[in-house]
Amino acid sequence: MKKLRVGIIGGGISGTALGYHLSLYGNAEVVLFEKNAIGCGTTSKSAGTVCLFDDSLRNRYWDVRLYGFESYLKMEREEKGSTGFDKTGTLVAVTSEEVEATVETGIALAKAAGYQGEYITDKDRIKKILPLIDVENILGAGYTQDDGYFDGTMISNTYARKMQQKGGVVYTMTPVVEIVVSGGKAAGVKTAGGTMHLFDRVVDCTGPWSRFTGKMAGLDVPIWHTKAEAFFLSPPGKKLNYVFPVLKYPAFYALRAGDNIFICKSHLSMDLDNPMHAGQWDPDKLPATGGTDDYFIEFLFEQMQKSVPGLVASGLVSSWLSYRAEPRDFLPLLGETPIDGYILATGYGGNGIIEAPAASRDLAKFIMRGESTPLLEDWAFKRLWGKERS
Repeated sequence: MKKLRVGIIGGGISGTALGYHLSLYGNAEVVLFEKNAIGCGTTSKSAGTVCLFDDSLRNRYWDVRLYGFESYLKMEREEKGSTGFDKTGTLVAVTSEEVEATVETGIALAKAAGYQGEYITDKDRIKKILPLIDVENILGAGYTQDDGYFDGTMISNTYARKMQQKGGVVYTMTPVVEIVVSGGKAAGVKTAGGTMHLFDRVVDCTGPWSRFTGKMAGLDVPIWHTKAEAFFLSPPGKKLNYVFPVLKYPAFYALRAGDNIFICKSHLSMDLDNPMHAGQWDPDKLPATGGTDDYFIEFLFEQMQKSVPGLVASGLVSSWLSYRAEPRDFLPLLGETPIDGYILATGYGGNGIIEAPAASRDLAKFIMRGESTPLLEDWAFKRLWGKERS
Protein backbone atom coordinates (compact mmCIF):
# COMPACT_ATOMS: atom_id res chain seq x y z
CA MET A 1 0.00 0.00 0.00
CA LYS A 2 1.44 3.34 -1.09
CA LYS A 3 2.07 5.77 1.76
CA LEU A 4 0.84 9.34 1.64
CA ARG A 5 3.47 11.56 3.25
CA VAL A 6 1.98 14.41 5.28
CA GLY A 7 4.00 17.10 7.03
CA ILE A 8 2.33 19.14 9.77
CA ILE A 9 3.70 22.49 10.93
CA GLY A 10 2.72 23.37 14.48
CA GLY A 11 2.43 21.32 17.65
CA GLY A 12 -0.51 22.98 19.36
CA ILE A 13 -4.02 21.58 19.67
CA SER A 14 -4.66 21.92 15.92
CA GLY A 15 -1.49 20.16 14.73
CA THR A 16 -1.48 17.35 17.29
CA ALA A 17 -5.20 16.59 16.87
CA LEU A 18 -4.71 16.38 13.10
CA GLY A 19 -1.57 14.28 13.49
CA TYR A 20 -3.44 11.82 15.69
CA HIS A 21 -6.42 11.52 13.32
CA LEU A 22 -4.12 11.06 10.32
CA SER A 23 -2.16 8.36 12.16
CA LEU A 24 -5.32 6.25 12.34
CA TYR A 25 -4.99 5.62 8.59
CA GLY A 26 -2.66 2.74 7.76
CA ASN A 27 -1.30 4.41 4.63
CA ALA A 28 -0.44 7.74 6.30
CA GLU A 29 3.18 8.68 6.96
CA VAL A 30 2.87 11.63 9.32
CA VAL A 31 5.61 13.97 10.53
CA LEU A 32 4.91 16.92 12.85
CA PHE A 33 7.28 19.86 13.35
CA GLU A 34 7.12 22.11 16.42
CA LYS A 35 9.62 24.92 16.86
CA ASN A 36 9.44 24.75 20.67
CA ALA A 37 7.68 22.20 22.87
CA ILE A 38 4.34 20.54 22.21
CA GLY A 39 1.41 22.70 23.30
CA CYS A 40 3.61 25.58 24.48
CA GLY A 41 2.43 28.38 22.16
CA THR A 42 -0.96 30.07 22.28
CA THR A 43 -2.49 26.67 23.08
CA SER A 44 -0.83 26.88 26.50
CA LYS A 45 -2.70 30.13 27.18
CA SER A 46 -6.11 28.75 26.24
CA ALA A 47 -8.83 28.84 28.88
CA GLY A 48 -9.84 25.37 27.65
CA THR A 49 -13.57 25.74 28.22
CA VAL A 50 -15.73 23.21 26.38
CA CYS A 51 -19.21 24.22 27.47
CA LEU A 52 -22.17 22.08 26.47
CA PHE A 53 -24.22 25.17 25.64
CA ASP A 54 -23.20 28.78 25.13
CA ASP A 55 -22.77 31.21 22.25
CA SER A 56 -19.12 30.34 21.52
CA LEU A 57 -20.21 28.02 18.70
CA ARG A 58 -23.51 28.09 16.84
CA ASN A 59 -25.94 25.32 17.69
CA ARG A 60 -25.83 24.13 14.09
CA TYR A 61 -22.34 22.85 14.96
CA TRP A 62 -23.50 20.98 18.04
CA ASP A 63 -21.93 17.74 16.78
CA VAL A 64 -18.55 19.52 16.66
CA ARG A 65 -18.89 20.57 20.29
CA LEU A 66 -20.04 17.10 21.36
CA TYR A 67 -17.29 15.25 19.51
CA GLY A 68 -14.59 17.39 21.12
CA PHE A 69 -16.07 17.08 24.61
CA GLU A 70 -16.52 13.32 24.38
CA SER A 71 -13.06 12.83 22.84
CA TYR A 72 -11.51 14.46 25.89
CA LEU A 73 -13.70 12.53 28.32
CA LYS A 74 -12.57 9.31 26.63
CA MET A 75 -8.91 10.37 26.96
CA GLU A 76 -9.46 11.14 30.63
CA ARG A 77 -11.04 7.73 31.24
CA GLU A 78 -8.11 6.02 29.51
CA GLU A 79 -5.51 8.01 31.45
CA LYS A 80 -6.49 10.19 34.37
CA GLY A 81 -4.98 13.66 34.06
CA SER A 82 -4.30 13.37 30.33
CA THR A 83 -6.63 16.29 29.55
CA GLY A 84 -6.50 18.23 32.84
CA PHE A 85 -10.29 18.12 33.10
CA ASP A 86 -11.77 20.19 35.93
CA LYS A 87 -15.47 19.37 36.19
CA THR A 88 -16.81 22.64 37.55
CA GLY A 89 -19.97 22.86 35.49
CA THR A 90 -21.01 25.96 33.54
CA LEU A 91 -23.42 28.80 34.27
CA VAL A 92 -24.44 30.79 31.18
CA ALA A 93 -26.01 34.14 32.04
CA VAL A 94 -29.03 34.90 29.87
CA THR A 95 -29.01 38.61 29.14
CA SER A 96 -31.57 38.82 26.31
CA GLU A 97 -34.25 36.83 24.54
CA GLU A 98 -31.76 36.04 21.77
CA VAL A 99 -29.31 34.52 24.26
CA GLU A 100 -32.24 32.73 25.90
CA ALA A 101 -33.19 31.01 22.63
CA THR A 102 -29.58 29.93 22.02
CA VAL A 103 -29.21 28.54 25.53
CA GLU A 104 -32.55 26.73 25.55
CA THR A 105 -31.72 25.01 22.25
CA GLY A 106 -28.27 24.09 23.55
CA ILE A 107 -29.76 22.64 26.72
CA ALA A 108 -32.18 20.50 24.70
CA LEU A 109 -29.29 19.19 22.58
CA ALA A 110 -27.20 18.42 25.67
CA LYS A 111 -30.04 16.58 27.36
CA ALA A 112 -30.76 14.58 24.19
CA ALA A 113 -27.10 13.46 24.29
CA GLY A 114 -27.51 12.27 27.88
CA TYR A 115 -26.05 15.23 29.78
CA GLN A 116 -27.57 17.40 32.49
CA GLY A 117 -28.85 20.81 31.58
CA GLU A 118 -31.51 23.19 32.80
CA TYR A 119 -32.69 26.73 32.30
CA ILE A 120 -33.10 28.41 35.69
CA THR A 121 -35.24 31.50 36.19
CA ASP A 122 -35.35 31.25 39.99
CA LYS A 123 -32.94 34.05 40.90
CA ASP A 124 -32.38 32.71 44.44
CA ARG A 125 -31.26 29.37 43.03
CA ILE A 126 -28.85 31.06 40.63
CA LYS A 127 -27.36 32.93 43.62
CA LYS A 128 -26.87 29.62 45.43
CA ILE A 129 -24.84 28.30 42.50
CA LEU A 130 -22.78 31.49 42.21
CA PRO A 131 -23.19 33.83 45.22
CA LEU A 132 -21.08 36.60 43.64
CA ILE A 133 -23.43 37.14 40.67
CA ASP A 134 -25.92 40.01 40.29
CA VAL A 135 -29.19 38.41 39.16
CA GLU A 136 -31.08 41.67 38.64
CA ASN A 137 -29.77 42.22 35.11
CA ILE A 138 -30.37 38.71 33.73
CA LEU A 139 -33.47 36.81 32.64
CA GLY A 140 -32.12 33.54 33.96
CA ALA A 141 -29.21 31.17 33.47
CA GLY A 142 -28.44 27.92 31.71
CA TYR A 143 -26.71 25.47 34.00
CA THR A 144 -25.02 22.09 33.75
CA GLN A 145 -22.85 20.21 36.21
CA ASP A 146 -21.34 17.94 33.56
CA ASP A 147 -18.76 20.10 31.80
CA GLY A 148 -15.95 22.43 32.82
CA TYR A 149 -12.57 23.16 31.35
CA PHE A 150 -9.53 21.29 30.06
CA ASP A 151 -5.79 21.91 29.72
CA GLY A 152 -4.75 22.51 26.09
CA THR A 153 -1.10 21.64 26.69
CA MET A 154 -1.97 18.31 28.31
CA ILE A 155 -4.36 17.46 25.47
CA SER A 156 -1.77 18.36 22.83
CA ASN A 157 0.83 16.14 24.47
CA THR A 158 -1.67 13.29 24.75
CA TYR A 159 -2.55 13.58 21.07
CA ALA A 160 1.16 13.68 20.18
CA ARG A 161 1.85 10.51 22.19
CA LYS A 162 -1.07 8.71 20.59
CA MET A 163 0.16 9.78 17.16
CA GLN A 164 3.64 8.42 17.91
CA GLN A 165 2.19 5.15 19.15
CA LYS A 166 0.59 4.80 15.70
CA GLY A 167 3.93 5.38 13.96
CA GLY A 168 3.86 9.15 13.57
CA VAL A 169 7.04 11.19 14.02
CA VAL A 170 7.24 14.33 16.17
CA TYR A 171 10.12 16.80 15.96
CA THR A 172 10.28 19.39 18.73
CA MET A 173 12.65 22.38 18.91
CA THR A 174 12.64 22.17 15.10
CA PRO A 175 11.53 25.37 13.35
CA VAL A 176 10.33 25.16 9.77
CA VAL A 177 12.11 27.94 7.89
CA GLU A 178 10.89 27.28 4.35
CA ILE A 179 7.97 25.64 2.59
CA VAL A 180 9.37 24.23 -0.64
CA VAL A 181 7.07 25.03 -3.58
CA SER A 182 7.90 23.56 -6.98
CA GLY A 183 5.75 24.01 -10.06
CA GLY A 184 2.99 25.63 -8.01
CA LYS A 185 2.88 22.68 -5.60
CA ALA A 186 4.06 22.37 -2.01
CA ALA A 187 6.65 19.59 -2.11
CA GLY A 188 8.12 19.68 1.40
CA VAL A 189 9.71 21.82 4.09
CA LYS A 190 13.16 22.86 5.19
CA THR A 191 13.97 23.05 8.87
CA ALA A 192 16.57 25.11 10.68
CA GLY A 193 19.96 23.72 9.77
CA GLY A 194 18.92 23.16 6.16
CA THR A 195 17.39 19.66 6.39
CA MET A 196 14.89 18.99 3.60
CA HIS A 197 11.78 16.88 4.23
CA LEU A 198 9.70 15.88 1.20
CA PHE A 199 5.92 15.45 1.49
CA ASP A 200 2.83 14.91 -0.62
CA ARG A 201 0.89 17.35 1.55
CA VAL A 202 2.00 20.13 3.90
CA VAL A 203 -0.55 21.24 6.52
CA ASP A 204 -0.24 24.59 8.26
CA CYS A 205 -1.51 24.28 11.84
CA THR A 206 0.34 27.29 13.24
CA GLY A 207 -2.65 29.37 14.40
CA PRO A 208 -1.59 33.01 14.91
CA TRP A 209 1.69 32.24 13.12
CA SER A 210 -0.08 31.15 9.92
CA ARG A 211 0.17 34.61 8.36
CA PHE A 212 3.95 34.20 8.50
CA THR A 213 4.00 30.52 7.57
CA GLY A 214 1.66 31.20 4.67
CA LYS A 215 4.10 33.69 3.20
CA MET A 216 6.67 30.88 3.02
CA ALA A 217 4.34 29.22 0.53
CA GLY A 218 3.54 32.51 -1.24
CA LEU A 219 0.05 32.83 0.25
CA ASP A 220 -1.59 35.66 2.18
CA VAL A 221 -3.60 33.89 4.89
CA PRO A 222 -6.50 36.26 5.75
CA ILE A 223 -6.50 36.16 9.52
CA TRP A 224 -6.28 38.84 12.19
CA HIS A 225 -4.89 38.56 15.66
CA THR A 226 -7.32 39.47 18.40
CA LYS A 227 -6.03 40.03 21.89
CA ALA A 228 -6.72 37.38 24.50
CA GLU A 229 -5.99 39.37 27.64
CA ALA A 230 -6.39 37.19 30.72
CA PHE A 231 -6.39 38.38 34.32
CA PHE A 232 -6.07 36.25 37.44
CA LEU A 233 -7.96 37.62 40.41
CA SER A 234 -7.75 36.68 44.08
CA PRO A 235 -11.37 36.75 45.27
CA PRO A 236 -12.39 38.39 48.54
CA GLY A 237 -11.65 35.99 51.38
CA LYS A 238 -8.82 34.47 49.28
CA LYS A 239 -10.55 31.08 49.01
CA LEU A 240 -14.04 30.20 47.79
CA ASN A 241 -16.09 27.77 49.87
CA TYR A 242 -18.01 26.51 46.83
CA VAL A 243 -17.27 25.29 43.30
CA PHE A 244 -16.97 28.33 41.04
CA PRO A 245 -18.48 27.23 37.70
CA VAL A 246 -17.32 28.41 34.30
CA LEU A 247 -19.28 31.66 34.03
CA LYS A 248 -20.29 32.83 30.57
CA TYR A 249 -21.56 36.25 29.58
CA PRO A 250 -21.70 37.48 25.96
CA ALA A 251 -18.83 39.92 26.61
CA PHE A 252 -16.60 37.93 28.98
CA TYR A 253 -16.12 34.62 30.75
CA ALA A 254 -14.57 33.53 34.03
CA LEU A 255 -13.47 30.28 35.63
CA ARG A 256 -11.56 29.11 38.64
CA ALA A 257 -7.80 28.68 38.43
CA GLY A 258 -6.70 27.07 41.67
CA ASP A 259 -7.69 29.55 44.38
CA ASN A 260 -7.90 32.40 41.86
CA ILE A 261 -10.43 33.44 39.22
CA PHE A 262 -9.39 33.64 35.55
CA ILE A 263 -11.32 36.27 33.56
CA CYS A 264 -11.07 37.18 29.88
CA LYS A 265 -12.95 39.12 27.20
CA SER A 266 -14.97 36.92 24.84
CA HIS A 267 -13.38 36.49 21.41
CA LEU A 268 -16.74 37.00 19.66
CA SER A 269 -17.04 40.45 21.25
CA MET A 270 -13.77 41.60 19.66
CA ASP A 271 -14.00 44.24 16.92
CA LEU A 272 -11.65 43.42 14.04
CA ASP A 273 -11.77 47.06 12.92
CA ASN A 274 -10.64 48.36 16.31
CA PRO A 275 -6.82 48.52 16.44
CA MET A 276 -6.96 48.06 20.21
CA HIS A 277 -8.75 44.72 19.72
CA ALA A 278 -7.21 43.38 16.54
CA GLY A 279 -4.23 43.63 14.21
CA GLN A 280 -1.63 41.53 12.44
CA TRP A 281 1.15 41.23 14.96
CA ASP A 282 4.13 38.95 15.55
CA PRO A 283 3.21 36.19 18.05
CA ASP A 284 6.92 35.51 18.69
CA LYS A 285 7.05 38.83 20.52
CA LEU A 286 4.40 37.84 23.06
CA PRO A 287 5.76 38.02 26.62
CA ALA A 288 5.33 34.98 28.85
CA THR A 289 3.40 37.10 31.35
CA GLY A 290 2.04 40.63 31.36
CA GLY A 291 1.75 42.69 28.19
CA THR A 292 -1.89 43.51 28.85
CA ASP A 293 -3.56 46.87 28.15
CA ASP A 294 -5.25 49.08 30.73
CA TYR A 295 -8.31 49.22 28.46
CA PHE A 296 -9.07 45.54 28.95
CA ILE A 297 -8.81 45.46 32.72
CA GLU A 298 -10.97 48.59 32.90
CA PHE A 299 -13.50 46.96 30.58
CA LEU A 300 -13.58 43.75 32.61
CA PHE A 301 -13.96 45.56 35.93
CA GLU A 302 -16.87 47.51 34.43
CA GLN A 303 -18.42 44.20 33.40
CA MET A 304 -17.85 42.73 36.85
CA GLN A 305 -19.34 45.80 38.54
CA LYS A 306 -22.51 45.22 36.52
CA SER A 307 -22.61 41.42 36.44
CA VAL A 308 -20.47 39.86 39.19
CA PRO A 309 -20.04 42.62 41.77
CA GLY A 310 -18.74 40.13 44.31
CA LEU A 311 -15.51 39.98 42.31
CA VAL A 312 -14.89 43.73 42.16
CA ALA A 313 -13.04 43.71 45.48
CA SER A 314 -10.67 41.04 44.16
CA GLY A 315 -6.96 41.63 43.98
CA LEU A 316 -5.13 41.36 40.66
CA VAL A 317 -2.62 38.51 40.98
CA SER A 318 -1.19 38.34 37.45
CA SER A 319 -2.05 38.69 33.79
CA TRP A 320 -0.92 37.59 30.36
CA LEU A 321 -1.51 38.41 26.72
CA SER A 322 -2.08 35.95 23.92
CA TYR A 323 -3.35 36.23 20.34
CA ARG A 324 -6.25 34.45 18.73
CA ALA A 325 -6.25 33.79 14.98
CA GLU A 326 -9.55 35.14 13.63
CA PRO A 327 -10.87 35.27 10.06
CA ARG A 328 -13.47 37.93 9.35
CA ASP A 329 -16.37 35.54 10.04
CA PHE A 330 -14.77 34.02 13.16
CA LEU A 331 -14.80 30.51 11.66
CA PRO A 332 -11.73 28.31 11.02
CA LEU A 333 -9.86 28.06 7.72
CA LEU A 334 -9.65 24.45 6.65
CA GLY A 335 -8.56 22.57 3.56
CA GLU A 336 -7.12 23.36 0.17
CA THR A 337 -5.52 26.63 -0.85
CA PRO A 338 -4.44 28.07 -4.23
CA ILE A 339 -1.07 26.39 -3.58
CA ASP A 340 -1.53 22.74 -4.51
CA GLY A 341 -0.59 20.46 -1.63
CA TYR A 342 -0.52 23.31 0.94
CA ILE A 343 -3.45 22.84 3.32
CA LEU A 344 -4.69 25.05 6.15
CA ALA A 345 -6.00 24.06 9.58
CA THR A 346 -5.95 27.43 11.30
CA GLY A 347 -8.13 30.33 12.42
CA TYR A 348 -9.83 28.58 15.34
CA GLY A 349 -9.68 31.78 17.34
CA GLY A 350 -10.94 31.22 20.87
CA ASN A 351 -12.52 27.88 19.96
CA GLY A 352 -9.54 25.65 19.20
CA ILE A 353 -10.15 23.31 22.14
CA ILE A 354 -13.79 22.92 21.09
CA GLU A 355 -13.40 22.63 17.33
CA ALA A 356 -10.05 20.97 16.65
CA PRO A 357 -11.04 17.31 17.27
CA ALA A 358 -14.00 17.24 14.86
CA ALA A 359 -12.31 19.49 12.30
CA SER A 360 -9.18 17.31 12.39
CA ARG A 361 -11.23 14.13 12.04
CA ASP A 362 -12.88 15.49 8.89
CA LEU A 363 -9.71 17.04 7.47
CA ALA A 364 -7.82 13.77 7.92
CA LYS A 365 -10.52 11.99 5.95
CA PHE A 366 -10.23 14.59 3.19
CA ILE A 367 -6.44 14.35 3.04
CA MET A 368 -6.36 10.55 3.04
CA ARG A 369 -9.50 9.73 1.05
CA GLY A 370 -10.38 12.90 -0.82
CA GLU A 371 -13.78 12.94 0.89
CA SER A 372 -15.24 16.27 1.95
CA THR A 373 -17.88 16.85 4.63
CA PRO A 374 -20.46 19.59 5.26
CA LEU A 375 -18.20 20.93 8.02
CA LEU A 376 -15.23 21.23 5.67
CA GLU A 377 -17.41 22.91 3.07
CA ASP A 378 -18.63 25.47 5.62
CA TRP A 379 -15.13 26.19 6.93
CA ALA A 380 -13.22 25.90 3.66
CA PHE A 381 -10.53 28.49 3.00
CA LYS A 382 -11.96 28.97 -0.50
CA ARG A 383 -14.97 30.85 0.97
CA LEU A 384 -12.66 33.80 1.70
CA TRP A 385 -10.28 33.33 -1.20
CA GLY A 386 -13.21 33.46 -3.61
CA LYS A 387 -14.43 36.74 -2.11
CA GLU A 388 -10.99 38.28 -2.29
CA ARG A 389 -10.58 37.34 -5.94
CA SER A 390 -13.98 38.67 -7.02
